[in-house]
Amino acid sequence: MSLRKLKSSAVPWFGLAVFLFVLGLVLGGGVGTIVGIVSFFVGLGACIRAVVLAVRDDEVSSASVSRTPVERTMAAIGADSAAARRRRRDARARRGDSSH
Repeated sequence: MSLRKLKSSAVPWFGLAVFLFVLGLVLGGGVGTIVGIVSFFVGLGACIRAVVLAVRDDEVSSASVSRTPVERTMAAIGADSAAARRRRRDARARRGDSSH
């Protein structure tokens, strides 16, 4: 396995976490407990790595993460007002009211 694979994928890290977990079960006792704890943190790191890679490779998510707090707030306000407009439009359609 190359170093590039470790940098570009979370799968090897999940594999390492599973290996350490099984090793911790086999060893048992205090050493097994320590290996089990290490496997937990390696698995947690693999989960975080998988999320980071998913967000990095998704254009929409990476665009929303790179926004400033003001941009995120304004986008949320715009989404709320768009949802309110859709609700009003749907309510008019249900009533059969074509006037605005």
